[in-house]
Amino acid sequence: MSDLYVYATAAVILTVVVVGIFRKSFDPFAPHWLFLAGYLQVYVVQAISYRDYALRVRGSDLVAAANLRALWALLWFLLVYFSAVGRWLAARLPRPPKGWSTSAVSVVSPVLILWGLFCAGLMLRSGSQADDQSPEAALFGSFPVVMLVGSILILVTGRNRERSFGPITLTAIGLLICYVMIWMINGRRTPPLFGVLASVCAFYVTKGKRPSKPVLALTAVAGIFVVSFAIGFRGNHEYEHSLSGFVNFVTDFRVESVLKNLNVEMDQDQAGPPESISRETEEYGGFLLMMDTVPEKADYDYGLSYMRLISTYIPRIVWRDKPLFGREQWIAAWIAGSEFKRGPDFTGPAISLLGATQLNGGATATLIVLGILALLLRTGYEYFRRYESFPWVQAWWALTYYNSWLMIATDDPFVWFYYVYGHTVVPPMALFFLINRFAERRAPGTGEAAWGNGAWPVAHAG
Repeated sequence: MSDLYVYATAAVILTVVVVGIFRKSFDPFAPHWLFLAGYLQVYVVQAISYRDYALRVRGSDLVAAANLRALWALLWFLLVYFSAVGRWLAARLPRPPKGWSTSAVSVVSPVLILWGLFCAGLMLRSGSQADDQSPEAALFGSFPVVMLVGSILILVTGRNRERSFGPITLTAIGLLICYVMIWMINGRRTPPLFGVLASVCAFYVTKGKRPSKPVLALTAVAGIFVVSFAIGFRGNHEYEHSLSGFVNFVTDFRVESVLKNLNVEMDQDQAGPPESISRETEEYGGFLLMMDTVPEKADYDYGLSYMRLISTYIPRIVWRDKPLFGREQWIAAWIAGSEFKRGPDFTGPAISLLGATQLNGGATATLIVLGILALLLRTGYEYFRRYESFPWVQAWWALTYYNSWLMIATDDPFVWFYYVYGHTVVPPMALFFLINRFAERRAPGTGEAAWGNGAWPVAHAG
């Protein structure tokens, strides 16, 4: 029965994909596609690949319950996402600025790019995977992402000009390639993937276009390989962690290792006896652990972890004994349900979206959280569609929509915000919102009538 639920989940995803492809309104920059890709990876691919392990360690009843949870949670998400509520909410949000100050881009973007390069250099010299890295160092280490923000701002500026392949656009493309390379060398899979996705989105939406199916296929291949290169280089002990070492690693890279990095492997293909193989540190394994442990062996956290959306941005100099909200319950669940002995200092893997909602409050929390996520994604997408010709919206959406993938494979579905997005994307985009709104008010002829054709108003000159 557990296998039936997994294949039913795959059938639901496949149906949505097929219907979306054959509809004339198909949009690859709609966030639910990346959400479905992440969902497929964890609750279908991993569920099938790790089936024997799951049944051996957690039992058939628990596995069936977990796979059924994955099925109905997906159906609920899609029901809320495709409802009209998101469109209604988007229509009631404040209108974004219509103008685009190139002077502000020329001042702010170089600062963001240099800051990102500096932080990336510190990470590369100190080792991005250091086990003794403090929370402050980890927070500081996420700032190289501001290089992506600065580069996308430049790309939007260049693509909104008549000579879209001019020096500005080419400079932005070069910077984005450097950004992806830096993060692969640092051994992080998510930031380079986001670099690919944000670049493709900004490149096309600035001209009101969408990529062709061959371009989408190439984008998917590029995303798979940058993730595989990053994962493989991070775990290797044969090559120096430098640019030259990375080049040698890529030269010797074996294509078959891509499948392993994407969890497309069977338990019986692994070395050693089956009973020695553990998958609890994978997202699906963490989900099973939470389903098996909470609330029978450990308490719910009742959404306490979401307090980090606020507490993360309160400096410890102001709140010296600031707790890591929800961490205590997370660790307690791991200690109670792990196959191994875990201590209170355990810092471990992601438990995936549904593992997090199980820890939040079981089935009830799953309904609440997935409903909120569906509305959040749909409202953001409808806002983008409503104002797609505005440069600020083009940059904002290119830097935002990819987070729908990160909602799946994390400790909680909002970690994307306080881990990177909230302190790397939000501040500069809020600044540009205010700058362009101020310029719009000062410049003449920027009313609604002047924007009938989506052209830039006077404010774009700075």
